[in-house]
Amino acid sequence: MKSNKPVARRRRTWLATLALLGHMAVAAEPSGAVATSQTPAAAGVRTGDTPVTEGRDAVEFHPARALNGEDPWRLSDKRVPYPAARVDRLQPLFEAGDPFLGNGPIRPGLETPFGQMLQPSFLLFGSFRTALQTLDDGQKRISEWANRLDLHGNLHLSGTERLLFSMRPLDHRSGRYSGYSFEPDDERGWQEDFNPRLTQLFFEGDLGEIVPGLDPDDSHTYDIGFSVGRQTLRLQDGMLANDIVDMVGITRNSLTLPGLANLRLTGLYAWDHVIRGNNEGAYTKPHSATVLGLLAQADTALDNTLSLDLLYVRDSHDENAWYAGVSSTQRFGALNSTFRINASIPEGGRSPTVGRGVLLLSQLSRTLPGSDHLVYFNTFGNIGRFTSAARGPDQGSPVANLGILYNPVGMGRYGIPLGQSIEDSLGATLGYQMFLDGIDSQLIFEIGARSRIHGGPDRSAIGFGARYQRAIGRRHVLRLDAFQAGQERLGFAYGFRMEWMVKF
Repeated sequence: MKSNKPVARRRRTWLATLALLGHMAVAAEPSGAVATSQTPAAAGVRTGDTPVTEGRDAVEFHPARALNGEDPWRLSDKRVPYPAARVDRLQPLFEAGDPFLGNGPIRPGLETPFGQMLQPSFLLFGSFRTALQTLDDGQKRISEWANRLDLHGNLHLSGTERLLFSMRPLDHRSGRYSGYSFEPDDERGWQEDFNPRLTQLFFEGDLGEIVPGLDPDDSHTYDIGFSVGRQTLRLQDGMLANDIVDMVGITRNSLTLPGLANLRLTGLYAWDHVIRGNNEGAYTKPHSATVLGLLAQADTALDNTLSLDLLYVRDSHDENAWYAGVSSTQRFGALNSTFRINASIPEGGRSPTVGRGVLLLSQLSRTLPGSDHLVYFNTFGNIGRFTSAARGPDQGSPVANLGILYNPVGMGRYGIPLGQSIEDSLGATLGYQMFLDGIDSQLIFEIGARSRIHGGPDRSAIGFGARYQRAIGRRHVLRLDAFQAGQERLGFAYGFRMEWMVKF
């Protein structure tokens, strides 16, 4: 009589193989997906007489072995065509080394004394903007042809290390530009601001990648990111700070705590090129104020993202002050929402660039059913006189992102429709963004208003704005802006501009 042991052994082998495949299928499911059922393998139970293991133990329990002369864990050498029409890669202005987003073999790298592999490449890219624009603010009319060129050079050393520089050789953040002034008559003529200034120059990297020998099996906490140099400091969506400063920052990412899926902590120190205030004309030149900061951002179990930023500014030319900002971003059903609270607290008395106040902001938006069109309603309230810790002269007021009526265009002397002082003020915008021809063009209509809460001169205003943008080809964008606003004691203001942008 024949023994059934070989048959039972083969049955257990097949059951173990099927259990492993089931475990791998569940493990490959995207993190955002919700499984409606769970296989025995995924649940960590026994299948037949064979225990099913997970993670690294599963790999060790089912070692890779040659089947029919092939390694089952080896990626195929066969080329599989991508199931979509090929899109040719745009050529940047200049590049050296492995092409950015290119294909083909990767060049061999260079090993550093610390064991890191470097694959250097350089990319020069940017955009050119040219615009005809006219603005009448009720007191003075400005008509001009303004130009702006942004150049960025990125020296890519590895997947985590790079050196980046930026230039604006045709204009300046203070409003000087290269072009032609048509009005007012006493300023008619050619304007030029050709300059070799670097607007940014910084290096960033990751300590654990630069010295991989510190953590060969990636089990410790040496994945610490850092950046040093002249770079953008942007906090609370530009409300608390929005400037280019000389700074060093150190970040620890991927921390977990009960109730937090991911926590990121950043410490920063800025030592120069800090511009304080809200761009209200009192002082818009950088000096050597120092900024100390601690920033935290976390994704929570409540399906929202929280951020908390604390800054201290020490200034030998102005008042020392504390700054704080907290925000929460989440969805309520189909409604997108962000709420922010920012405060500025001077240590001593107030100054033209340092005020005491609290700025509240609410941003609500919703995509309309059956379309990609978007409706948004944004509001702010400034109790007292909140001032930013650092704000570039071309960044408008702390509520610049409230809508197109509060947002600067960033070139020439074209003003901001509702960009007056926000001291002791309330404001709101209601907008409708339409997407036409897929995503090739968009049209925005917006109405906005602002009013003084109490005291001081009345700066109440109401305005209507519109913006049309259209992509032409793969590098060009046409943009049209127009607005009209009625301002208390200043009469009506209006503006129109036509801009052409080339990306390279």
